[in-house]
Amino acid sequence: MKNIFKKTGGMLCLLLTLTMIGCNKQLNQQPLDRFATTEFWTTEDNAYLALVAIYRGNIFTNAPEYTPNDWWGSTGLNWLEMATDNAYPRTGDAGVQNKLTNGTLTSNIGILGNYWSNSYSRIAHCNDFLEHIGSVNMNEARRARMIAEVKFIRASQYFYLSQYFGSAPLIIKVLTPQEANVVTKATHQQLVDFVLAEYTAALPALPRQKDLVTSEIGRASKQACLAFLGRLQLAEGKFADAAISYKTIIDFGDNIIDPNYQSIFLEANENSSENIFSTQYVPNLLGNPL
Repeated sequence: MKNIFKKTGGMLCLLLTLTMIGCNKQLNQQPLDRFATTEFWTTEDNAYLALVAIYRGNIFTNAPEYTPNDWWGSTGLNWLEMATDNAYPRTGDAGVQNKLTNGTLTSNIGILGNYWSNSYSRIAHCNDFLEHIGSVNMNEARRARMIAEVKFIRASQYFYLSQYFGSAPLIIKVLTPQEANVVTKATHQQLVDFVLAEYTAALPALPRQKDLVTSEIGRASKQACLAFLGRLQLAEGKFADAAISYKTIIDFGDNIIDPNYQSIFLEANENSSENIFSTQYVPNLLGNPL
């Protein structure tokens, strides 16, 4: 019996050892619901998927939204409008939206958190894209265009941060956790200088709006870049520079003021030539929760 027990114990130890080896192998597998970085940045198709994700950002939830989610999201846009005399919340003077402008906004009212945090979420994706796109085997002209689009989107996030928060961290690379914990704010002027430089650098590789095929409507164009550039120049008092930016859009001749304002909001004229940069509604895929 003593010998049998020893043999049984040995078999038990062997089984436990094999089980632990199997568990260790399972734990070391790549996640099944996402690409590993080393495996993802290998094809142009994957690079395009990453670009689409950056455009998407945190805009769409396909569910009711009651608080701001993103600068380009429907609720995020509407809240900014309701903080001005352009719109008025149905909750009246008691609406939290009014606290943005009536002098009662305090730090314990967290309505601005999503604007800030989702800006940096999108910026992080942009930085990751720009650090890896160079290793992808792809057409160089398409690579240059993607890089320009991502630079435009990243610059736009810093445009909003500079205008609404004044100063903010200027992050232009993927950070380690240690680096992220010691980040400091850049000045308002540093943010403005960065945005101006990024828009200027992105402009040459972006297509004109008239050259966007139907499947590309909603992607950044020269006009979109110039329009944001002009907005920043106006905000910073660079009026002569802004006039040049806007005159360039006019001289392209791709955009006009629509003669029928009401039609801009109808499906038949969804992509009026008055539109310069717009989020596209995709039925059953990317809807508008409002």
